[in-house]
Amino acid sequence: MLAEISFPIPLRRTFYYLLPEEMELKAAPGLRVLAPLSKREAVGMIIRVLPEKDADLTKFKELKTITRLLEEEPLFPEDALSLAWWMAGRWGSPPGLCLGAFYTHAPKDFPAPAPQPRPSALKSQPSLNVPPPEPLEIKKFTETLSGGTPGAYLLRLAPLERRELLYSAIFSAALSGDRLPAGREAQGLLLVPDLGFIPALSVALEPVFPGRVGVWHARLTPKKRAEAWAGAFYGKYKVMIATRAGVFLAFKNLRLGLMDGEHEEIYRQEEAEPFYHAREALLKRMRALGGQAVLASPCPSIETWGGAASGELIRFDHVPPPARGPGPGVRVLDMAQYPGDILARPLADSLRRVVTAGGQALVIAGRKGYASRLFCANCGWMKRCQSCGPGMTILKTADGARQLLCRRCGKKESRPETCPECGGKVFRDYCTGTQRAQEAISKLLPSAAIARFDGDVLRGSLKTMRSELESFSKGEADVLVGTRIALRELGAPRLALAAFIDADSDLSSADFRASEKAFRSFYGAWRLLDAKGELFIQTREAAHYVFSRLAGMDYPSFADEELAARRDFFYPPFSHIVKARFASFDRGALDAAATDFLKALSFLGDPGDAGEILGPVTPPGEEKRKFHSEYYLVKAASEKTAMLCLEKARTLPERPGVKYFIEADPYGFY
Repeated sequence: MLAEISFPIPLRRTFYYLLPEEMELKAAPGLRVLAPLSKREAVGMIIRVLPEKDADLTKFKELKTITRLLEEEPLFPEDALSLAWWMAGRWGSPPGLCLGAFYTHAPKDFPAPAPQPRPSALKSQPSLNVPPPEPLEIKKFTETLSGGTPGAYLLRLAPLERRELLYSAIFSAALSGDRLPAGREAQGLLLVPDLGFIPALSVALEPVFPGRVGVWHARLTPKKRAEAWAGAFYGKYKVMIATRAGVFLAFKNLRLGLMDGEHEEIYRQEEAEPFYHAREALLKRMRALGGQAVLASPCPSIETWGGAASGELIRFDHVPPPARGPGPGVRVLDMAQYPGDILARPLADSLRRVVTAGGQALVIAGRKGYASRLFCANCGWMKRCQSCGPGMTILKTADGARQLLCRRCGKKESRPETCPECGGKVFRDYCTGTQRAQEAISKLLPSAAIARFDGDVLRGSLKTMRSELESFSKGEADVLVGTRIALRELGAPRLALAAFIDADSDLSSADFRASEKAFRSFYGAWRLLDAKGELFIQTREAAHYVFSRLAGMDYPSFADEELAARRDFFYPPFSHIVKARFASFDRGALDAAATDFLKALSFLGDPGDAGEILGPVTPPGEEKRKFHSEYYLVKAASEKTAMLCLEKARTLPERPGVKYFIEADPYGFY
């Protein structure tokens, strides 16, 4: 008998091994093995067991023998094999790496299972030593979970939610009761976007499940990772709190998977293979297990919001009145009324007042790398792409002429001679970066201490990067000028004002998620302020629907309108995106590779394979370089069609001197 083995290596193939006679009855799909691979022994997983006559052995000179089986029963109660193969098709990584994500952190030899607390000891503990949530909606939600019915849910949190107490109530409701056979206690998984959230959540859950809350993240030592992995597998831990890779942990009986901050981009693994999105992997896995999946966020991703709108997810809102009263005030400043100003007069006056009174201010400028935009000096009109929506940017051609370019679909238009709104003939370039903003604030407040946090700082040492934020958090700086990344890292108890001086840079980006990200950035700054704080937003598109929804952070109405816009332009969740980028020093070779790509995807025009291809799109500044690069965006109507597009793109013929980068569900667009 033979065993077909998959190894966690970047090869799109499996291997056949001989099974010793004593292993033939024990071997089964899903079991880990130790087997010789090249000049070493490696851990792999059995895909199937078959007679030698049924195997294609033409690629093997000789068959090696499995050294040993590492366990007697599969590690995963669900079909991890099929889930891994789905991941491979969905994001294009080798199946072996996708399957390896489930077991590469498992110890070769498991330690003996730790003794479990006696059921009587557990029952003597209070089910929850914090007050139960009061809103009726969350009571309905916990009652739904306690019933044990499989399902997927969207939980929209209040803007200033203390989620530690809420999650304790959720896990207590979902993992209690006697619905399961003896020896099969329900377990839960809590995914967090940042390991900095783990301590507070552990403290909140510990009284509910004493001694049975485990943690999993990349900074654990190998020994601690092995212990945590085994603790989940043996059922020692009732709840595991983990970062995104925790979605692949083995559990004795996983019944609830909760993802905190499901909108966070960090859940998308795109730095190294295997590529995946933890949100989709969690939903898929909980369905396979017949368990419950909860996606929680105050500002859910539009894909998740669309899933709730279509009925794929059941939505619950936990939005009690804020304990501290009304939130910070929000002022949207139409920069058409302040032509030529970097800081509008109301913002400048408030900055001066806040700093003079001993408060601190955070100023967010446009992200580095965005090209300038063209606007009418008289009425503030700005050209947007009629094909796909974003603001068009200025492109300087080789002969010095100027065109308008859509960085999302590649559409080019001539620079207008007159403004279609007011007939004006005077146009200006507009883009305010962090350095320019810092100079303007220094002139306004010459005695203020101003710190800067942007791409230039990030390219320095980690120590330098942290020192800028720490000086502001400690009160050593009066104003911090930075990009959006500062919102994630910042802690400032004296913060009284936050301002976005170029909100249009976000709204005009090539990313189809631009409006969603902009709203979330505004929300992130808003929640840093106390009730008396002020949030200023400077824009030349004050009529954009994102700004009319900021009062009270009305996310549902914004999300509904954004969902409608996505439908109109055929973007997720109404389509699936595949990005194909080609790069070469040889323009002709790059064009030939692009032709191969377009030919391979010509089936998109066939009935039942609806979709479209945008591009080619040239990254900013590429026009001035000898190195050529461009990308195409494929919008497929179904997951099946997207997977086929990904497979076709991955198997394109190689062309010398051309590099291909094929990506599903991209989060970067340059």
